[in-house]
Amino acid sequence: GIAPGLAPARKAHPGIAVSDVEQLAEVVAGSGAPVAWDENIPGLRRFHTTDPVGNRLEFQQA
Repeated sequence: GIAPGLAPARKAHPGIAVSDVEQLAEVVAGSGAPVAWDENIPGLRRFHTTDPVGNRLEFQQA
């Protein structure tokens, strides 16, 4: 069953560690998808994008 009052998180998204986040950002941007760099955490290089159906994805340097 479903617990009463259960609602999905609006900003929840997978975070995926990759070996070369800069190169991946170039590939993503080259495909026409948005690339939004996030510098809120010092020392962590990461960006957000969306998949073709609008799901938010985060990629970060491993």
